[in-house]
Order: sequence, then structure tokens, then C-alpha cells
Amino acid sequence: MGLILLGASIGAIWKNEHRFDYYQAAKATEPAEAVGDLSADRLFSHTGSMDQDLTVKGNYVQSFQGFLEVSRSAEIYAWDRDEDDDGVTWSKEWMSSLENNSRNRDFKKLLTSANIRPKTYQVAELKIAPKQIQFVDKKYRIHPDSLQLSKKGTDKKLATRGKYFYLAKGGENQLGDERLSYRGLPVPETATYFGKWGEGIAVAHQAEKKSGLISGMIKDKGILHHLVAGEREIALDSIKAHLARLKNIVRLTGIAVATIGGGIFFSSLTRFLIFIPLIGPLINRISGWLGMLLGFLLGLITLVIAFLTSQPLILALFLLVLGAGLFSLWKNAKRKRAHVQTQLFKTLGHSPSQNELEELEFIKLWQLVAEDGEITASEQKRLNKWTKRHRWSSAKVVELTQQAREELSKTSKRENLESLIQFSLADGRIDRAEMKSLEHAAGKIGVRGPELSTMILQLQRG
Repeated sequence: MGLILLGASIGAIWKNEHRFDYYQAAKATEPAEAVGDLSADRLFSHTGSMDQDLTVKGNYVQSFQGFLEVSRSAEIYAWDRDEDDDGVTWSKEWMSSLENNSRNRDFKKLLTSANIRPKTYQVAELKIAPKQIQFVDKKYRIHPDSLQLSKKGTDKKLATRGKYFYLAKGGENQLGDERLSYRGLPVPETATYFGKWGEGIAVAHQAEKKSGLISGMIKDKGILHHLVAGEREIALDSIKAHLARLKNIVRLTGIAVATIGGGIFFSSLTRFLIFIPLIGPLINRISGWLGMLLGFLLGLITLVIAFLTSQPLILALFLLVLGAGLFSLWKNAKRKRAHVQTQLFKTLGHSPSQNELEELEFIKLWQLVAEDGEITASEQKRLNKWTKRHRWSSAKVVELTQQAREELSKTSKRENLESLIQFSLADGRIDRAEMKSLEHAAGKIGVRGPELSTMILQLQRG
């Protein structure tokens, strides 16, 4: 389940950023003052008045007047079964479909949900096919007191109860009862249509082929066939706001589901560790939270990458800024390296080779470690790792150690540390092994982290 949630959420986040932009498609259409001269398959927009008395037939009610579309929601009151690690939990819920479980076997859902539309729409002289029509404006609840039941509704013995038409079946605790609610999109005085001209009627333009479960979940249909309230510019603003709202909902939901999926997945992975004494229970306690954090980060990273790849201009700007930043860092590093090498030339009287630098680093490191007159076993181990790293022979190690011992009293501790930093910086950077050696050597003479960092910066900048 955790993997399914993770996969679905990541897929939804990615597809959401690459969804069909019906705002840009609508904006690109050409306004048509008259529809008589339109050619086949032309994308256009048309603004005009609409019939405020537009009437559509109902099913359980006789008709709806003044609505572009009516959504009928049918629910049944039944048992919901939920199973987790603690066992099975039963609860009574209003649900849009009857859950198939042992306690619901005697129930049957009689009422159905649907979207109700007229056979055609008309904006001024333009006729619009209702098939695949898209709306972006808000729907409002229709109170049952304003509706009249049809013969079918009367035969079903529907009765008004608050905001619903209610079907009472006489079951215990109202179990098995059903209810209907309606939401409608009012007919605007003026509307703008965006879509394609067919044979004497406006039809849906399938701009992009969209299929699959995830596209369905995020409502990415790839269609331009929109009827929106208001003049063209107002309608375009409504479409833009609707698209932004839809994308934000999917973004937030996708990251939330990825977070939950990550928690479930990692909790399942570490469940078998519960039998390990002490460690097992601790890992199990934190694995869920760790999984949620990783799921959240995975969702967020996917969102950022998907957003950048879906916006060519923003991606180009991002890459340009990134490239400029990297180039600036490279130039800065090159300048610092040149400065350090100049200082080394002044100190040594020549430009040292890489091999010479490595030998000089070892000498200064040995001198700093031996500053208090004693090299501990751990320090000797650190020096041995240094020599093995450079694959030096025993004879060379003895030679370099002897040289370090002879020069021990010629320079101060701080001068030795500065020289070690210079030698480490000569190639333009201090690698991890060099930094650990520097920190240990500096600690031996009482130079701690912040002061060491300051010395490194000063030697880089001069």
C-alpha cells in the first residue's frame, strides 16, 4: 500500500505539472464576432448572451430551470470497514457507493448520481454540443424546496429532509437509507465559449491525448471545449484561476499522499526488526516518521523538477543562473589557487611539484603532531594512513621523518600550521582527508575550528 501511494502520488505530481494548459489554449483562440463564416476545425472564441430560462429535464425531479449543468449526488448510509494493525473497525457512514462487506450484504443502492445537461447550449447565435463540455465556474447547492418531484421520484417515495431528498427504508439506525443532493451551475447573462468549429456547431477540441488512471485522477482531459461566464477577458481570468487552483490542489494532495505513503512503506520494511532487543522497538518507533520525511522530500523534489521541466523559460533561466554561479565559483577558486601558489613561490623560491607538496605536507603534519614531544598510537596510525595513501616506501617514510625531526625547532607551531594549510591549498582545495589531518594538527597546538577556518580564509585571500 505504501508503494502504491508513493508511486501514484509521484506520478500525479509529475503529470500535474505537465498537464494540458487549457488557459493558454483558450487565450490563443481568435475571437469570432459572427459564426457563419467559420471554417471547419478552426479554434475560436465567441461571446454573447444566454437564455436565462434554459431548462433541463431531471430524473427524480421534473426539471431544472436556469442552470448550465446540474450535479446529482446519491449517497447511502451503510457500514464502512477499516482494517489496520490494531484490528477491524466498523463505522456507519454516508457513502457515494455501497462498500462490499459482510454487514452491507442486505443493502441495495437504488438512487444514482449523474451530471444533467441540456441537449445543446447556445451563446447568441452559436450552438454548442454538450458532449465533453468543460466548466470552470462555481456550482451552488440547489435546495429541494425549489424543486418538484417527478413521477419516478414520487414512486420512490422521496421526501424532503433538510438539504436532501431522503429515501427512508425503515432499517435499524437508518442503515440502508439513501439521500439525494443537487448542485447547479447558474446560466450567466453573458458567456464566452472557447473551442473548435465543427459542422454547424461548436465541438470539443482534443488538443492532447490523455489516458490512464493518473490523468483521470487529476482531471487532465486535454480538451478545449469551455463555456465560461463573462466577456472574453473575464472568462480567461476565470480559466486561469481555475487551472491554478486545480494544480495547487494536486500539488498539496500529492505531497501529502507521498508523505503518508513513505511512512507506511518504511514502517512495513522495518516491522520484522521488532524482535531485535532494544534496537528493534526503537527503529520501529522512528521508521514511520523517517519514512514520512523521505516521502515528503521525494514529493517535493519531484514537484521542483517537474515544474522546471514544464516551464522552458524558467528552466533556461535556472540553468543560466546555475551556470553563472558555477562559473563564478570556478573563477574564484582559480584566483585563490593562483594566490596560494604565488605565496608558495615566494616561500620556497620555486613552484613545487605535486610530489614535493605531498612530502612537505607530511613533514609539517609530523612536526605539528610531535610538537609536545610524543606521538600517540592513534596519531601514528593517522600518519601511517597518510603514507599508505601516497604509496610511499618505508625508506622514503624514514627519510621524510628524519627531515621533519631535524627541522622541528626551526619554525614556530603557528608557522608550521600555516605552511601545512598552504601546502594543502596548493591544488585549489582541501579534501576530506587533508581537512581531518589539519583539524587534528591544529587541535594539538590549541587552534580550534573557528580559528582554523579563519586562517584558511586568510591564506586563500592574502
